[in-house]
Amino acid sequence: MIVNIVYGFLGAGKTTFIRYMMENPPQGEKVVILVNEFGEVGIDGLVLSSYGAQVAEVVELPSGCICCTIASDFRRQVLELHHRFAPDRMIVEPTGVATISQIMQIVEGEDLRPLYSELSLIHLLDASQLLSFIKSHRHFMENQIRRSKSVLLNKIDRVKPTMLNLLLESIKEINPEVTVYPTSFARLDPSLLETILGISHHKEEGPGLRPQPEEAHVLGDQEDHDHDHGLADEFESFGRRYSDSFSRRCLESFFQTLKAGSYGNVVRAKGIFRTSEDWIRLELASGEVLIEPAPTGEYSAVSIIGQDMVAQAMDDALADCRAE
Repeated sequence: MIVNIVYGFLGAGKTTFIRYMMENPPQGEKVVILVNEFGEVGIDGLVLSSYGAQVAEVVELPSGCICCTIASDFRRQVLELHHRFAPDRMIVEPTGVATISQIMQIVEGEDLRPLYSELSLIHLLDASQLLSFIKSHRHFMENQIRRSKSVLLNKIDRVKPTMLNLLLESIKEINPEVTVYPTSFARLDPSLLETILGISHHKEEGPGLRPQPEEAHVLGDQEDHDHDHGLADEFESFGRRYSDSFSRRCLESFFQTLKAGSYGNVVRAKGIFRTSEDWIRLELASGEVLIEPAPTGEYSAVSIIGQDMVAQAMDDALADCRAE
């Protein structure tokens, strides 16, 4: 089994990248996806479940962070998925506030290490937010980038070419060995996609061989302390499920209001909603509100992550958006 850990801060494009992978699935492979969301209501699992033909199973681990509060659940789900499906590939999407070094301590534990033949870390960075985020959360970002083997510098369509060069230099300054792939909408040339997923390498090695997983440690005083659990303590979440139908126009207005900061400092919002006409997916990431069609679901759901949020005001606003 190959394990791909797709990590990066909130809104960097992790789910978008996995969706692109599933649009160009590894041929002849049985794939399972394990999604960990910070909020109590999962959205990404609903989105990825629509790729039923390409994915054997999608499992959500909401209400916590893999690297701390739900570590035992994560181990149990990996073991169970391996036992039930015997997948060729497991894709893990940790929450955007998780520290990759802590996740690696779990994945490289003696109970999980025998399950996989290859392990790759795929790190997504938001080009439009990278420098400001390095400035505000330097230790966290250096931890994430130092352990990267492949970085997708995403959303380059939102920065100028001169800024792109500065971003590349900044990443290389932290980790000179990393390979950086500038992308928009997390899309890569198919041959490059195969490279970072380990598909070409896996084919060349052939069956029965067990290449060693990527080295995920750094030496000396750069190693993180055991108590470093990323940014989970800095953010709060708001999550709701609804059986109601919603007004599309009202939902769009609500997400624009989230963007404006009327309900607190919202850094990430996403939801799937049933309207009177169809199902839609709305998200706020990197200061932009996006809307697109969504597959039919069993219920509407929203997840909002931020700081100093006013939950009651958001509840009232969403209640006003419910269609009669």
